[in-house]
Amino acid sequence: MPPLRTVLFDYGNTLIAFGPDQQLAQAEAMTQVIEQAGFTIDQDELTRVRKDQIMRPYKNGGKENVFSEVCREIIELATPDPSGELTRRLMDARQQAFWQSVTIQPETSELLRRLSQTYRLGLLSNYPCSLSIKKSLRNLGILGYFDAVVVSADVGFAKPHHAAYDRIISKMNIIPEETVYVGDNWLADVQGAKQAGMGAIWTREHVPYETFEPGENDLQPDAEIHSLSELELCLSFWS
Repeated sequence: MPPLRTVLFDYGNTLIAFGPDQQLAQAEAMTQVIEQAGFTIDQDELTRVRKDQIMRPYKNGGKENVFSEVCREIIELATPDPSGELTRRLMDARQQAFWQSVTIQPETSELLRRLSQTYRLGLLSNYPCSLSIKKSLRNLGILGYFDAVVVSADVGFAKPHHAAYDRIISKMNIIPEETVYVGDNWLADVQGAKQAGMGAIWTREHVPYETFEPGENDLQPDAEIHSLSELELCLSFWS
């Protein structure tokens, strides 16, 4: 086995929780924008559309959503927005809700600090708004641990599409065989990393909002962990 030189991470539901609480914070922020403008929105319809948007890249050849377009789609559940003003307000509100609702455990920050002393670290995340991810990393005090951060919004394609993995491989000039990817999503993270020639560690600490069941012919992860506290021991087998 080649020596392990690089560890790549997913973000939501891997390094941070991004589940019901964070989803609710965004829904409340979007609803507030619409109601302050004098309109109402059906919450069941909002939930349905948001779920569809989350799953859309997996059904659309990996093409990532455009943040302004998915925000406009939500506004138009309540009212037409020919000027785009309400869409811009909604975009701002969603970004603020993201930054304010995500937190990181102190032990996770400390883990990244320790790992950065031994390995090159990178982050590859699926999300339609790059600014939300990068500013939250800075706010949480962990941006400096990563040699590179790649968000699917910047690539135009979401994991497991090869373009997302190709971008971080190119940006970090890494050798896939000397790299392991740590993520929670069976399809985006495990299958995507293995197809890119990397090792894959499947973390089960948080419940993802996109759930994909393993298929009969799927590639298998190199390891499965139920907490990031298990990661350093897991990585030691590559050393």
